[in-house]
Amino acid sequence: MDPHALTVIEFPAFLDELASLAQTSLGAARLRALQPIHDIDSIVARRRPYQDTMRLYSAGNTPPGLAFDDVSDILRQLAPLGAAVGGDELVRCRGLLDACADAKSFLLSEICRELPTLHAWGQELQDAPDVRQALHRALDNEGLVLDSASALLADLRRRGRSLERRLQETLDNMTRQTELEGVVRDKYVTVRNGRFVIPVRREQRGSLPGVVHDHSNSGQTIFVEPSATLPMGNELADARLRERDEILRILHELSARIRVLIPALRGNTEVLSELDVALAVGRWAARDSCQIPRFGTRLKLVSGRHPLLEKQLRSEGRGGQLVPLNLALDKGTRVLVVTGSNTGGKTVVLKTVGLLTVAAQCGLPVPVGDGTELELFEELFADIGDEQSLAASLSTFSGHLNQIGRILGGAGKGRCLVLLDELGAGTDPLEGGALACAVLDSLSKYDALTLATTHLGVVKTFAHDRDQMVNAAVAFDLETLQPEYALEVGRPGASHALQIARRLGLPQAVMDQAEAFLSSDHLRLESMLATIEEDQRRIATQEKEVADAHERMVADRDGIRSELDGLRGERRKLLHDAHQQAAGIVENTRREMDQQMREFRRQLTDQKEGERVVAAARQKLRAKGEKLADGARRTAAKPSKPVRSDRIQVGDTVKIPRLNGQGEVAELLDGGKKVAVMISGLRFTVAAKELELADAPTELAKTSVKVSRARVVGRTSSELVLVGSRVDEAVDRLDVFLSHAMLANLEQVRVVHGFGTGALRRGVHEWLRQQRSVASFRIGKHQADPGGAGVTIVTLR
Repeated sequence: MDPHALTVIEFPAFLDELASLAQTSLGAARLRALQPIHDIDSIVARRRPYQDTMRLYSAGNTPPGLAFDDVSDILRQLAPLGAAVGGDELVRCRGLLDACADAKSFLLSEICRELPTLHAWGQELQDAPDVRQALHRALDNEGLVLDSASALLADLRRRGRSLERRLQETLDNMTRQTELEGVVRDKYVTVRNGRFVIPVRREQRGSLPGVVHDHSNSGQTIFVEPSATLPMGNELADARLRERDEILRILHELSARIRVLIPALRGNTEVLSELDVALAVGRWAARDSCQIPRFGTRLKLVSGRHPLLEKQLRSEGRGGQLVPLNLALDKGTRVLVVTGSNTGGKTVVLKTVGLLTVAAQCGLPVPVGDGTELELFEELFADIGDEQSLAASLSTFSGHLNQIGRILGGAGKGRCLVLLDELGAGTDPLEGGALACAVLDSLSKYDALTLATTHLGVVKTFAHDRDQMVNAAVAFDLETLQPEYALEVGRPGASHALQIARRLGLPQAVMDQAEAFLSSDHLRLESMLATIEEDQRRIATQEKEVADAHERMVADRDGIRSELDGLRGERRKLLHDAHQQAAGIVENTRREMDQQMREFRRQLTDQKEGERVVAAARQKLRAKGEKLADGARRTAAKPSKPVRSDRIQVGDTVKIPRLNGQGEVAELLDGGKKVAVMISGLRFTVAAKELELADAPTELAKTSVKVSRARVVGRTSSELVLVGSRVDEAVDRLDVFLSHAMLANLEQVRVVHGFGTGALRRGVHEWLRQQRSVASFRIGKHQADPGGAGVTIVTLR
């Protein structure tokens, strides 16, 4: 696209802002080099990594940092066989490998498994762990070779340090000898030219045999290595030379290992740079609430925001004052003429449309709302701002004409977007208006969408009379003399120059004379436009009031419905509780009757007569309990639905009519002809054709099954094993178990939940705290209770 147009819509500044979010210089450079394209397939391909990082950040994930340098120059130095680089350069290569390792680990993690582009990048990265470990073992962060680089180096350095200590001690002792008291200048040991020496007075040179290595600035002191320490000094020098040779060998070896990785490192640099770009775009999209827009056949901006303006207002603490741009044009519209007051935001409309369009054609997300649709343009032309050029001897008007000439020459070469600011300004209004109309008429014949701003009334009228042109106005509040920055399509806007001048205090005589100079037609037009603007503002206010009232009405209606549903639910709960309470009374009566029957059996002399009486009483009680339970079910449960045997799956909630219970399918048997169903911890095997589809088991269903179990249980155990159960299954089984324990008059029971993750134990304890029948419970003790902490001891009331 035209570089001049990209500059005047502030596209380079936008890319600079985007580049500031990159973590590396390579990523920032790639962002600044982005250019719009008009091939939809290429745009979709560019979008893929950005869509992945947008999903990544929207899910609240934080990827690792990308701290690495551009090592391309180092790799070029290492390319020739036998070449080597220093420790600093190798540390930079190590930094790249470290960044690869961190990025690869993250991109191949579960977080990125559903992000195809990022996951594929993770598979491309080569982190060479053996080379990376060797570099960490051999070099510190400053590039110095460590003792751990090789055993020989460590030994040479230990030997060198030992020789240095011995030399220091020997020379220290010599400086303290009484016979050298007048010979030694100062009692300290120093190093000159890599040799340990002591300071000697020049006039006493012959008093201490040795080698002179240096002298002081004044020449009065010479630095002498005594003959007695020469062998030890030579041995130290030899150790240091061997240390230097070993360091060079290590650097050559590490350089050779990096040389083998040159293709991989170049590929890693490419992937990490693209990753840096994608992460920067993802951060920007998350920060500025951006979306990937849809490309179509017309321009429809929903809540479009200029990125740089939004940043500026946010930095000034006025982020909430930005008014989003809403603009929808019909498919056949070729020209949009934007009019209205100065400082009303007309130029911002042009720049926002241009910048969002170009950014979207780079594949980038843009700050827009749902429903946005953008057109795809092959070219962009713009004439915005002051085109004056002193170097080319062009006035402002001439600069605009020069630019418009270029636009007219290129607009017919493909679908293009044309942005013209203050068209026809800078010269006589009549001639400027005529020229503006001719330019718009010419552009309307091309395959172009033109957005132009103007104050000229003749241009407003011209656009109003043409089928493929439409006027738009930026809203302005005459009471406050402040622009509202909203765009209203379908009407021209008044300039309000006289009203603004009057409000700002220009003398009345000047204002009266200004109005006298204007034609009556112009005054009527301005008055008509102001009236239309005021009427539309009033209509918009009324529409908002109606919408608010409708919203309140809907909220009230929903509230009434919710309250009614709550009352209905409360009624059902009351009926359900009443039936449950009645069922409980029957159960208590049954227990009392069981006790009485046992006494009655002992008292009856005729055993057969006693059994007959007991059986009759039990049958009567059973019938009454089932009647109560059936009433509760009709109140609380929804109607069940028949289910085909081939549709049954493990985990489905089903009903077994002949057992009057419902539960969860645990297993399909005999090819699906039979089904194992878990009901309150009990496993029932039934034919699949007997099942009906039901909703999740209600508390009532569980209660009815508990009652049935309480009737059939004989001898009750004092221990329940829940190991391997889910919390919800365990609670159901525990409920039935405690009911049986209460019926059996047990005072204390054991619940075995095991150790595991502790989730089952916590779920059991939470449920026990809510039971009125539980007096207390505690974790088993290691020695006193078999099972220790894997058991909970429950004391019943």
